[in-house]
Amino acid sequence: MEINEENKKAIEDYLKHIHDVNYDMLCEIDRVCSENGIRYYLLAGTLLGALRHGDFIPWDDDVDIVFARPDYERFLKIFPSSTKREELKVVDYRDYPEFFDFISRVVDESVTIHNLKADDDYYNGRYSHPGVDLFVFDNVSSHFKAQLMALRIIYALAMGHRPFIDHAKYSGLHKIGAYILPAIGKMIPLRKLAGLYEYIASMGRSGSGGWFISNDQQRLPYWGRIYPKKWFKRRVLGKIRDKGFPCPKGAKQELNMIYGDYMALPPEDKRYPEHFISMELIGKDKA
Repeated sequence: MEINEENKKAIEDYLKHIHDVNYDMLCEIDRVCSENGIRYYLLAGTLLGALRHGDFIPWDDDVDIVFARPDYERFLKIFPSSTKREELKVVDYRDYPEFFDFISRVVDESVTIHNLKADDDYYNGRYSHPGVDLFVFDNVSSHFKAQLMALRIIYALAMGHRPFIDHAKYSGLHKIGAYILPAIGKMIPLRKLAGLYEYIASMGRSGSGGWFISNDQQRLPYWGRIYPKKWFKRRVLGKIRDKGFPCPKGAKQELNMIYGDYMALPPEDKRYPEHFISMELIGKDKA
């Protein structure tokens, strides 16, 4: 997106409002998790914001958190009946026949974002609300490369349930696979593919020394990396605004593995939200 004076003010207004909504969602998730003994950690850009900015990254427009699988499954069951905010809904990808990825979310349905990028508007508009992405740590198996390969194949099969596939993104053998595997996967119920995906993802033993993010979108910088469990044995608090949220004790090592010099800011022309082209916010909380 080209940033100019004409849209710069609109983006600033958008981010201010979205950060307010995201902060309120994160606080409610934190309350429910704390009261029910569910462990989670800030992840990705949200973790980076807490360490580098002491807040959300100024140009980031979503929230990422991660659970070990047992805590993730408990959260999905407990949150709907435990939240005090009826506008917050769990969007579990397993409940829908369409496919974008294997990431469930908590969304605020009182706020709607219009004019998102096309591939962020799947699930009948469920991605048109501010959201917190819920990532999963699964145990690394003793055959990790084979585990990742199997997950890649199942993901490609599941793509057959997407509203459309942008084949221009692929080349060579990947392009052939992007035609053949989704065509096969379209004939397999998505729920069966999701069950197989989670079975393969969770086949590692709890005694393994590392986790991996099993439900990511299978691309760098997060996919296929091993997160040593020793980084997560202790939790520390990272600041978002005036509140502390759980981060791993090894947060600096984690961010260095993912981003390299994570304290360095990206070029100025890269400091903009990634989930929309243009936008109009509609919601009862709109400022």
